[in-house]
Amino acid sequence: MRLFLAVWLSKELQKVVGDWLGRITAGSSGVKWVPPGQLHFTLKFLGEQSPEFVTGFSPHLRRVAAAASPFPLSLAGGGAFPGRRSPRVLWLGVDEGRQELAALAGRIETAAAEAAPHVLAPEKRDFKPHLTVGRVKSEVPLFNWGLLETGVEGRMIVKGFSLVESRLTPHGPVYRDLEEYFLCDPL
Repeated sequence: MRLFLAVWLSKELQKVVGDWLGRITAGSSGVKWVPPGQLHFTLKFLGEQSPEFVTGFSPHLRRVAAAASPFPLSLAGGGAFPGRRSPRVLWLGVDEGRQELAALAGRIETAAAEAAPHVLAPEKRDFKPHLTVGRVKSEVPLFNWGLLETGVEGRMIVKGFSLVESRLTPHGPVYRDLEEYFLCDPL
């Protein structure tokens, strides 16, 4: 199974970003845009793993979730990785909740190192909270840079994260939650 850990957008924020995607995709070319129902913040890519791995790693993820509280997250302006001159990934940034999302990813990274040090390689790059909205597929993509950089105003409460299976198909990835981990509300 090809797996990753993610925070899904709330239904309300999916709609807001979906409306924005409708504007930025109009007249664009050379970009494969992410459908609103697949928008998520990747916390850690786990790669190909066995069902036994999931069984062993899941208790560690439950502990991570139990040690964190829900937090607000708001979107910010966007950009491109690795940069504007040779964009490959188009993204929207995070304003409020940036530190909390990074801390959650850091706790997951620590749990992965404890649970499966020989299976999961540590991330080489620093975690950069972002929402991937498109992948560039041509040398000269055409889309509205100004609209990307302005971004979207939208907010949600992060209440948990999911262990997601990704099946690659000719029509794009198909995602399925294997397990959800809910952040604990302080009493």
